[in-house]
Amino acid sequence: MTPAGPVWAPLLGFPLEWAAIALLTAGAIYWERAALSGIGIEGCVLSAMLGLCLGYEWSGSYLVAALAGVGASLAFALTASVLLLGFRSDPIVGSFCLSLIPAAALVLFSRAGPLRLLHETPPPGLIHGTIFDGTYSEDLVLNPWLVAAPFVLALAALIMLKTPFGLRLRGYSESPALARHGPWQVVRTRLWGALLGALWAAPAAGILLRSDTEFPTLGLGYIALACAVAGRWAFVPGILLAIGPALLRTARPYVADDLAGTIALEAGPFLIAVLYLVFLSRRALRAATTSQSRLDPDVL
Repeated sequence: MTPAGPVWAPLLGFPLEWAAIALLTAGAIYWERAALSGIGIEGCVLSAMLGLCLGYEWSGSYLVAALAGVGASLAFALTASVLLLGFRSDPIVGSFCLSLIPAAALVLFSRAGPLRLLHETPPPGLIHGTIFDGTYSEDLVLNPWLVAAPFVLALAALIMLKTPFGLRLRGYSESPALARHGPWQVVRTRLWGALLGALWAAPAAGILLRSDTEFPTLGLGYIALACAVAGRWAFVPGILLAIGPALLRTARPYVADDLAGTIALEAGPFLIAVLYLVFLSRRALRAATTSQSRLDPDVL
């Protein structure tokens, strides 16, 4: 069954979905390079969502809410990276467990009552006073987070690929021998890498809270990590791979009245992520052949 309104209207949500997953993919690349596991980007985006929702709930100001969202994402990244690096914990298990904390908090607050940020009209966070107000394209044209997304992605790639900091971050993740020299410098670089990854995730939270107004989205950080790994930790391939999950999420309104179709399209992006890992990342995930790289957590 087609959704209410023009049949093409849900397709306007594709740029929102693609931009959000692409931003999370960039964040996951930074967390992977920081030797903290890209799984932690899920905790960053959920913390940002929590900060946005609660900041608006308590202040009524979207600017305050946006600052709270960015701050919450950075706070999660700093806390998680200090704990994981300080205690030399397993980054995958540690990042996953820590990400459950903001996930649980977000679910509890959502169930406690309707969140103003998700249900208030006119929608908070959009630019008002234009001819697009109240139209199907308002989220596409009037969303500052979406407008900023291409520039944020370009900045993330520029820092990683064209700056001395990015060179050090990539060098520490790819060369274990290099990471053993100057341990404090290595830790500091990885902390900054995690914080930058969290910063890229904050706009994704703002976008997702507009694309899913019924309930905050969970699990997209894992899909973004699959895109990052399948793209060999490169920005352009990872961003292009984000198109597949974004298309399936965009098609959800077309099966809103079909339970089986809804379940299929909700699970579809995760299935695509699994297929990416199975067919596109064999070299990335292949067990190393040397005893050193099998035991060293700094080897990607």
